[in-house]
Amino acid sequence: MSLFKKLLLLVNVITIQYINIIMDLTKHFKQLLDDHWTFLNAGWPTITPRNNHRTVSKEIGYMPEIKETLNRRLGPIPVYFFLVDIWPKVKYPGPYKEVEKGLLMLYHLVKGLSMEAMEPHMPKSSFHAMHSVFYKKEYTLHNKYITNCIATMFSTIKIRLLSAKEKNPVLFKHVTLHLDGHDTRATYKGESSADMYSYKLKKSGLRTQVAMDCNGMALFVSKSAPCKNNADGTMLLMMKLDKRVHEMDCIALDGGYPQFLRRLIDESDTLRIQNFAHPYRKQKNKELTQEEALYNTTFGSFRSQMESLFADLGSTFEKHNNRTPVLVDKKQTYNLQLKLSLLLLNMKKMVALLKISAEPIHTAWLREGFEYPTTENDVEQPMGYVDVGALVEDGNTMAQLQNEFLGLKVHGHVDEDTPMDQAVIMQPGLSIELRGTKR
Repeated sequence: MSLFKKLLLLVNVITIQYINIIMDLTKHFKQLLDDHWTFLNAGWPTITPRNNHRTVSKEIGYMPEIKETLNRRLGPIPVYFFLVDIWPKVKYPGPYKEVEKGLLMLYHLVKGLSMEAMEPHMPKSSFHAMHSVFYKKEYTLHNKYITNCIATMFSTIKIRLLSAKEKNPVLFKHVTLHLDGHDTRATYKGESSADMYSYKLKKSGLRTQVAMDCNGMALFVSKSAPCKNNADGTMLLMMKLDKRVHEMDCIALDGGYPQFLRRLIDESDTLRIQNFAHPYRKQKNKELTQEEALYNTTFGSFRSQMESLFADLGSTFEKHNNRTPVLVDKKQTYNLQLKLSLLLLNMKKMVALLKISAEPIHTAWLREGFEYPTTENDVEQPMGYVDVGALVEDGNTMAQLQNEFLGLKVHGHVDEDTPMDQAVIMQPGLSIELRGTKR
């Protein structure tokens, strides 16, 4: 066999493998949506008004601008998810529309505003009360649910393995996850600036470990801790990775982690050295070989995906862009805000990746004055899937009923096998009779 034919055969084999991977990925993503994205067709939940004696709710200031910002930064589906799956779990204080209170809470997160800066929209005391219910009083409820959503809604082990084969460079087709620490400028009540000092930021901050797959989806988030005494490797040991990852996962780490891997592996029943990838460590007084340099260069470029995730996070949610410090009175409050931000960012990316279309039910919150349905105030709900044949059949049935009502007699019969373009409701020039009159 000639060299050309061998190359052609190899190209054909690779092409077939790639097509099979895409087909398998499509199947597994569809299953993921069927299992965990049922909210898309669930519709708006019915609520009981908090203040039944009120006939008119107070207005939240600049609501059109709030809606426009959220739609531009997140898109309609992530906001819809927050409003139907997270926000209604709890009742919040304040004589305002429940939907608009939820939108304002999201706007606060997206814009990174202080309590004082919320005054044009709602009195500071009112917003603070609502904020405290969501992030503090109901912390356990929201943290558990949001953590589970991040872990289950965007990836499975098979999706990670197939995506790695499709996307990753040749040397790292086995890598399914990236993990790195994210430092956030922050001042925390109860900790000195020296104890929170971040060498990355050259300022005080909180550090959080984040793991993402090669589709850019954050899948788990550690607790947040002051930077100085919580190095990346130290936090890695506290994350209980063996309970978070599959035994077939391989996690890419930067050069700050490998010295902690032996202890992590020794303390785990499932993790092995093969579950981790990291750059080659240069030996003292010895230059890297061409192969070693290529490995490290490729790995560094591959790892830059983590920086892209944090850049997307900061551009979408100004609270996390590190331009101004976050004022934190409880570390767990900031941590929940970070998780919620990553969850919504994941959803925005997944909508784009799978080309999920926003239906009218998903954009209802953009309408002026929109509110959750109640027993007195209903709202349209999504219908199940109906194929075009059923739509034509419904149209023919209605046309027949209308003709009978009008006393019209239609010559000819349309059965189930009649082509769509010959159906009664679409066929021009039909011969009809009006009873008692000849044509």
